[in-house]
Amino acid sequence: MRRWFTGLVSLGMLAGCSFGADDEDGAVAVMGLTSFDACEDVVDHLKTEARDRVGPWGLGGNDLIAYLTDAPARADGAESLATEDSGGAAQAPAVPHSTTNVQEAGVDEPDVAKTDGRVLVTAASGELRVIDVTGTAPRELGRLALVEGAEQQYADATVLLAGDRVVVLVRQNTMIAYDAAASFYPGGPPSTTAVLLVDISDPAAPVVESRLEVDGDYLDARMVDETVRLVVSSYPTLAFPMTEEDANRPEDELTERNRAIVEESTIGDWLPSYTFTSGDDEPVTGQLVGCEQLSRPDEFAGYSTISVLTFDPAEGLSADGTVGVLTDGDTVYASQDRLYVATTRWGEPFAPDDRSIRPMPAPGEVTTGIHAFDITGNVPARYLASGEVEGRIIGRYAMSEYEGVLRVATTIDYWTGTTDTSESRLYTLEEGDDALVPLGQVGGLGKGEQIYAVRYFGDTGYVVTFRQVDPLYVLDLSDPANPAVTGELKITGYSSYLHDAGDDRLIGVGQEASADGRTVGAQISLFDVADPAAPAKLDGHVVPDAWSQTEWDPQAFLFWPGTGQVVVPIETMTGPSALVVRLGEDTVTEQGRIARAEAPRDGWAWLRRTLVVGDTLYTVWQDGVQANGLDDLEPRGWLAFG
Repeated sequence: MRRWFTGLVSLGMLAGCSFGADDEDGAVAVMGLTSFDACEDVVDHLKTEARDRVGPWGLGGNDLIAYLTDAPARADGAESLATEDSGGAAQAPAVPHSTTNVQEAGVDEPDVAKTDGRVLVTAASGELRVIDVTGTAPRELGRLALVEGAEQQYADATVLLAGDRVVVLVRQNTMIAYDAAASFYPGGPPSTTAVLLVDISDPAAPVVESRLEVDGDYLDARMVDETVRLVVSSYPTLAFPMTEEDANRPEDELTERNRAIVEESTIGDWLPSYTFTSGDDEPVTGQLVGCEQLSRPDEFAGYSTISVLTFDPAEGLSADGTVGVLTDGDTVYASQDRLYVATTRWGEPFAPDDRSIRPMPAPGEVTTGIHAFDITGNVPARYLASGEVEGRIIGRYAMSEYEGVLRVATTIDYWTGTTDTSESRLYTLEEGDDALVPLGQVGGLGKGEQIYAVRYFGDTGYVVTFRQVDPLYVLDLSDPANPAVTGELKITGYSSYLHDAGDDRLIGVGQEASADGRTVGAQISLFDVADPAAPAKLDGHVVPDAWSQTEWDPQAFLFWPGTGQVVVPIETMTGPSALVVRLGEDTVTEQGRIARAEAPRDGWAWLRRTLVVGDTLYTVWQDGVQANGLDDLEPRGWLAFG
């Protein structure tokens, strides 16, 4: 009988090594770096670490993810943008238009939709579509399938737009079939990331110039001055077979067999590979990270490899110069000259033969390891330093680099079940001696609460914590060695996303709540932060019994300063829509809500993005694009993805 598994949710979050805080005050732990001289050194290191950790079920202990499978699943001179003759958009100059809502100015991020004011490029439907946005209504110019077969509409794809080229990033996670055999992998079955470089100089006929497939999951990417940095997390492809007969064998015997598999492994079992295809040429394969470009923390940090690829879309895709670190990672943040990969570690890893239920990590056991890379210029990234802070981060917005100092906000204790003793802290770190060295910290934020939002603007930081009421903290970071809280505002509800509105005002998107902490609806708030010692809420607009995607996806937020309009997707019992509000000097007023002009064919609708081009507000859905007037919100046209 053939069965299908999409994968098991495991304790994978608990994988890795906790380096521990230096003292009870949560000081930062400094991690050193060790580089490799040859592949033989890499294999020797990994075999040594695996030899004592391998168990009857392979590597990883209780954080192991088991997948049953027949075999390991592996993926083995431009013209101007558009011409009338090609059926493309007219060569009109680009009009004012919105861009992806990014964390740092000058650091572009992949998104499901991009525009240059003439065309809108989106991968929202599992196909790359090029859409003319120079007219009254959206008009499709060309399309390109990104994933073949029935899984196309569910493809997880994002794009970067660089002139007349589009970089498409596709996570390729497929179901795995199996009969009776099973294989256990250190971090799950092998997966791949596909990078497509697409030429849209003729938008009616997008062409894939080249394709790069790499082992592993793409965590994130950034583009600075048209140089792209792609971060991929890869697990070893080393497999430990398991059959029904094996399940009845003594565990000691299985452990010895698996130890032999480790001893016979080669560099190809541990490090990721790539396949590059240029046009119709034959594919070329190779090792993604050269052993001389690989480093590791001095403390063992797992079998995963974090790889940072560098390429210029104008010059083509390339795996040359990829740099790697033997560690895991899940969160990427970048300034214009630094890239950081962070991982929250939930205590020490289990021993391979320890299958007992372990209590939640104690205070001080939950830490966040951070690895820094130099991304200045258009040369390959360079691994710089590593460090660690106590507590967990909520995501990339918890980090910010400013004038050579990294700021990190964490919540401590929240996952221990003792929320009444939890608190949050902000740390400052600088590079020194191949490590991220602690400068200062400020704690005591939101005792008994957890962080819901963090934002940094220059040498000022804002932290929102919540359990019953929402303290908005203002922090002075001008002296990195002595960060300090300068002001605090306690109100009901919380903001999950903060945005600069100019003129010393701050926009918050989140939830209003009752006095006992029960959420009652989506809210857009306006704060006055002119006086750091006395932040004040000016106004707020609440949509009862609703929530907004912006709460966890900042790219879903749109602020158009010229008109003072804020647009966020909201979801209610009646379905999704785009909420449009106008900001006054001290007011937030609903202008209206944009719903779909046509009902979805499959019965559900997902509002992915909102964009402005000229006087038109575009809403990008999973199955089409709609145009509405920016001023009056009246419908102007609907383009279905057929």
